[in-house]
Amino acid sequence: MNSIIVLCLVASAVTLSQGNPTTPNPSTSHVSSSAGITVSGVSKSPEEIKLKIKEQVATLTGACKTQTKLTGEQAKIVASQAIPKTEAEKCFLECIYQGLQLTKDGKFNEPAARAWAQKRFGNAPEDLQKANTMIDICVKEVVVKDENEKCALGRLIRECFVKNGAKINFFPKP
Repeated sequence: MNSIIVLCLVASAVTLSQGNPTTPNPSTSHVSSSAGITVSGVSKSPEEIKLKIKEQVATLTGACKTQTKLTGEQAKIVASQAIPKTEAEKCFLECIYQGLQLTKDGKFNEPAARAWAQKRFGNAPEDLQKANTMIDICVKEVVVKDENEKCALGRLIRECFVKNGAKINFFPKP
């Protein structure tokens, strides 16, 4: 997998997926290889980017829910700050993070996280700095120590995001 998102962006994507964006998503849109999203050479608005992220997370949620045999109620963990308690929840989150390319070769994928941060927060320098600060911390903290723990990355990434996102006021207030 190539690089593309960090945990902060997953939470951002999840938070955005709970919103109600009003800008339609053109079916001709595509993610460019640069940090921005373009449609026929025209940059998308922040609302269109949010919608694209929401759609991607929704697609991954459905696929990962099926793969890990989670119930609809259990899958709601994706849109929360809850730490996974069961193996199924850890594997579900790990599946989401893999789909967003936040993991690579059993590790947290820093380049992908930074690319997602740039794509999502490129027009908001303060938020981009917060996301990059969280990425710096998670690169150090998200390390699998117990090779016997199945889907440890799902738990570790979520723990890092929740703990450090709160410290830097990254999460929007409900």
